[in-house]
Amino acid sequence: MRLFTLSLLFVVSAMPAMACPAGSEVLVSCSLQGGSKELTTCLQGEQVSYAFGRSGAEPDLALQRNVRDVNMVPWPGIGRSIWETFTLENAGTFYTVYYNQEKDPDAVQPLSGGVIVEQGGRELAHLHCDSGSVKSSGYGLPLFEAKQRAGQVYSLEAESWQ
Repeated sequence: MRLFTLSLLFVVSAMPAMACPAGSEVLVSCSLQGGSKELTTCLQGEQVSYAFGRSGAEPDLALQRNVRDVNMVPWPGIGRSIWETFTLENAGTFYTVYYNQEKDPDAVQPLSGGVIVEQGGRELAHLHCDSGSVKSSGYGLPLFEAKQRAGQVYSLEAESWQ
């Protein structure tokens, strides 16, 4: 039993610090700033998690919110790219995660993303994902369906969740 416990501890400690938990779906994740930082967002049931920090280390910031408390702007169905955003709030600071998928099959960077940090209506940071590092569940983010399962309805006219 002791050997099993030690083996399990080794496996857990060898897992990436910011990987999505087993049974969850990646929303948008990527490396930033030349691979020195990581952004990981996941959906597990009705919970959205956000983790940001140095690569290979515990997150500098880790948030978890119910899907009802996460604002999401779904792709409206027009334009040369498919995009979606979602925002988590933490003590008056807003973290907006986004991805953009080009429709053009010859696009140099077909999938991009990042995070915008705002406080008091002012942009504090806008970090772009490193080229080629974006992992996303793609269109449509499973967050949209999770919000619907939680009883929310998106109004295109009002551009908000009811």
